[in-house]
Amino acid sequence: MESIRVNDDDPSGKGDKTAFIDSTVQEKNITYPTDAKLHKKIIKKCRSIAQTESLPVRQSYTHTLKVLSRDQRFRNHPKNRRKAIRADRKIKVIAGRLVREPERYLGNSSDYDRQTGLFRQVLSQNKDGKNKIYWLHEPEVLCISKGKEHKKYEFGNKVSIITSLRGVILGALSFRNEYDGHTIDRSLDQVKRLTGKVPELLAGDRGYRGQKQSGKTEVMIPYVPLKSGTRYKREKKRKLFCKRAGIEPGIGHLKSDHRLGRNFYKGLRGDAVNIMLAAAAFNFKRGMRVLLWLITKGGFIPVKTKQIRWGDNINPICLVAWAF
Repeated sequence: MESIRVNDDDPSGKGDKTAFIDSTVQEKNITYPTDAKLHKKIIKKCRSIAQTESLPVRQSYTHTLKVLSRDQRFRNHPKNRRKAIRADRKIKVIAGRLVREPERYLGNSSDYDRQTGLFRQVLSQNKDGKNKIYWLHEPEVLCISKGKEHKKYEFGNKVSIITSLRGVILGALSFRNEYDGHTIDRSLDQVKRLTGKVPELLAGDRGYRGQKQSGKTEVMIPYVPLKSGTRYKREKKRKLFCKRAGIEPGIGHLKSDHRLGRNFYKGLRGDAVNIMLAAAAFNFKRGMRVLLWLITKGGFIPVKTKQIRWGDNINPICLVAWAF
């Protein structure tokens, strides 16, 4: 809320009537998941449980796993394809054996029931199944396909971002993998909670089709202009959606400069915290740039903005004091 207030540079309030919305994927800090990686991770975890509880293990499979790991390499070559598939199948069998070892000695009332249940769910999932687990330490991660050419699948969760006409982020909310049109109501509720008002017009892309109204807010998406529409209306809508495209580079800066591109926080709560911190940092940085412009252009400091470089010995407290 404070980051939005410091960017409130429109006393007329005209910019508050229009807002833009878009969604993106907040990727979790996991490697690209494959069945072989998950099965090897299960074997490692089961060994750790056996060592912690001092359980007898009939076989550690250390040498066997080294041989199978070599067989899994270069699977895309036609001569190695069958050998790699056989190695995958064998590692899955070994993982299943080692999962049953703690259950055999510790029983059903052990502290590892939740962990072994997760292992069994990973071992039983198949290619076409639903509610898959893509990584053991982050079982809530989802596989999301946004239709990108360079990145077919992204692993994390979906976030919705609402910006004002001037580029200030008014709302940033974490979701699971809902349809974009179903995120509008909750996103506008957050904007109302933070700013005390809602925009009259919300412009989005064609992914938000299906909902034309949310409370008092009109939802508008690009569409083929009507023949009955005047040239003025067509040009006004065209300029509006050209302005809406400005939210895309803003999302790019959130990912590259403010750590939205990789979420290091754990769990669903970490997903919500990371997007809020990134949006707040984006707004505060915008306010700092405006303050620096006022200081340098207002004559408080006899230097130009281009002369200030990262690492210069300039006291920010003095800058604020001179500015006011």
